[in-house]
Amino acid sequence: MKDAAEFGMNKTPTQLHPVMTQAMIEGYEEFPPHAEDAACDAFTMRRSYIQNEEPLGGVPLPSTLRGAVSAGVQAIQGNSPSVLIDKLGERLAFERSGIRLYDALITKCKSAKPVLDINTLEQFRNDEAEHYSLVRDCIASMGGDPTAQTPCADSSGMAAMGLMQVLNDPRSSIPQCVEAILMAELADAAAWELLIELVDEAGLSDYVDRFQYAKRTEDHHMQVIKKWLQQLTLNNELKAVG
Repeated sequence: MKDAAEFGMNKTPTQLHPVMTQAMIEGYEEFPPHAEDAACDAFTMRRSYIQNEEPLGGVPLPSTLRGAVSAGVQAIQGNSPSVLIDKLGERLAFERSGIRLYDALITKCKSAKPVLDINTLEQFRNDEAEHYSLVRDCIASMGGDPTAQTPCADSSGMAAMGLMQVLNDPRSSIPQCVEAILMAELADAAAWELLIELVDEAGLSDYVDRFQYAKRTEDHHMQVIKKWLQQLTLNNELKAVG
């Protein structure tokens, strides 16, 4: 596997095929979209779907007496328990995705040139697993069901799919995979900040400190991954010059 991008065959630039590109433009001008097609353009269709579609889902109602009491107390205090449960579900889904992302990167590093510290990657992977357990326990402590797929959890899972595709593509290089991991860590750190605020407002003091520690751990991940990406990019540039 080659980590550095090299010049090679690429058929996507239109400048390589000026005649065919001009013919395509002329064809579009000669056969423009029909009037009925233009009346129902992409924007109109998307707007119709957006305005008439249902949301991604709903936050499940508490299925236990403790959950119902907890939700009632939060509502009386002026908080929105459904928002907190939704964001906790999102964190749970993202931490699960983080485990899989690191598993994929570890597999790639073991199969390709070992340019990264496997022990550090495994520690980061285990950290993600601990954070998953932490969020799961928090949901359970509120009487919620950690197995429920909340709307934000659904959205988070879809967002992580693109990153997972990068990691699982056998053609992707180690630097490309590290950059995908960095995207995940940046999003993770920002999401923990919001979650800490929500937990604090909900009066879950037992979890505020634990979530803050998780946030510091994610910040450490982000700094290490960022440094690795900088080093890998610089090394590839030096190889290209050399």
